[in-house]
Amino acid sequence: MADVIKTINITKLLLDPSNPRLPESVDRTQKSMIDYIATTTSIEELMEAIAENDFFPGEPLIAVPINPESDQYYVVEGNRRLTAIKLLNDPSECSSPGERMRSISKDARYIPRELPIVTRKSRSEVLPYLGFRHITGVKQWEPLAKARYIEQLFELSNKELNTKKRYTEIARAIGSRSDHIRRNLDAIAVYKIIKDNDFFGIEDLGEESIKFSILSTALADERIAAFTGISQKDPSGGYISSDPIVNPSKLNEKAIHELTNWLYKKDRKGQTRVGESRNLRFLAAVIDSEKAANAFRNGALLKIAYQMTADVSVDFSELLYQAEAALTEASSMVATVKFQDDIYEVAKRISENIKMIGRQLKEKRGDDF
Repeated sequence: MADVIKTINITKLLLDPSNPRLPESVDRTQKSMIDYIATTTSIEELMEAIAENDFFPGEPLIAVPINPESDQYYVVEGNRRLTAIKLLNDPSECSSPGERMRSISKDARYIPRELPIVTRKSRSEVLPYLGFRHITGVKQWEPLAKARYIEQLFELSNKELNTKKRYTEIARAIGSRSDHIRRNLDAIAVYKIIKDNDFFGIEDLGEESIKFSILSTALADERIAAFTGISQKDPSGGYISSDPIVNPSKLNEKAIHELTNWLYKKDRKGQTRVGESRNLRFLAAVIDSEKAANAFRNGALLKIAYQMTADVSVDFSELLYQAEAALTEASSMVATVKFQDDIYEVAKRISENIKMIGRQLKEKRGDDF
């Protein structure tokens, strides 16, 4: 069945208080939401575009009634466009309209007062569309907004199903993967612990500044997930999910405090203990080793603590195999290349390093190495 587009006066259209992009710190009054969107997005550029070219009817807003008996609607898709049009009609809809905003409204060729709207009976009918558009589509939201949206989907999913099946149901609805759904829900559960503890007092860390993708990426490693209580090690060495989105009491607040400090607390040089996100694999190995983790807690650099873990042996082996492959290829070419002093010096250094590695490995023969 094709969508029926209605034309509705903007006085009957309200911003969505459940908009995943709104920080929880923003009051859910219409004015506060307009203020937030007006000050955090390029709202004046959008106002200018509409004022000059009119509203594009080919992309209607999507809305749901605020209750079954009401003729007013919450706009679930298109809050920024609705804000721009409300401010075109009346800049005083926001608390501090600037001169430019007033000028755009005053000089506008077009000021729409009615908008094309596709209506749905409930939010649950709209959320899958938002998933295609903003989770897997071309207009993707920021990571924290995505996770909040996925949490909304989870709350609307069939509670009679087990958690794993609910993940799969959500993934199918928005064209994603169940592991992606779980990863976001795990991260939002940990994020709530951080937020509820006022971001553990870390300077300049808050709802709008936190890099949620770093937290999500970290928790995708089962060792870090187990550290926070998201999963548990089983006797076979694998991991079992604890479903923190369902039972947040299983999360380890002390461990989450430590992880938050390592990921986000900056020193005088503006550096965190973990540094770049590619170092998360070092952190995962460190917290999986009691000796390495204690060294890291006591101030050792991450890469120094990493040297105490079993993972360093795997890295060492991989480097040796890579070196062997490169040297085998180089040896097949040496007969045809011209002599160069700098290349000869490189070969001497390689030879010396190979001898040193050989001597140390020989000394370790019979150890656990």
